[in-house]
Amino acid sequence: MSINVGVAYGSDTQRVAEILLECAENHKRVLKKPAPSVVFKDFGPSSLDFELRCYTSDIWTGWIIPSDLRFEIDRRFREEGIEIPFPQQTITLGDADLKAALLRKL
Repeated sequence: MSINVGVAYGSDTQRVAEILLECAENHKRVLKKPAPSVVFKDFGPSSLDFELRCYTSDIWTGWIIPSDLRFEIDRRFREEGIEIPFPQQTITLGDADLKAALLRKL
């Protein structure tokens, strides 16, 4: 199974990887062998993108493990002050007349 998570630019990438691994290693249904792993996938438009990969032998409850891990990752990131960002856009209007016209329409 894999879990994708993005963190804010400026986050300590080594600490992010450590936390992701700790979350997987501490889950009772995640296998120790093969060991969980973390991949730093990309520099996304709004985030540094990671993937946590891990395995289970329990196919009947394997569907709940990713949810458990996401709850724990969210808790740990909040604890550590690591932000999971959301996409944002900034629009800059250079023409004062255009800006005034648009504001009037709001």
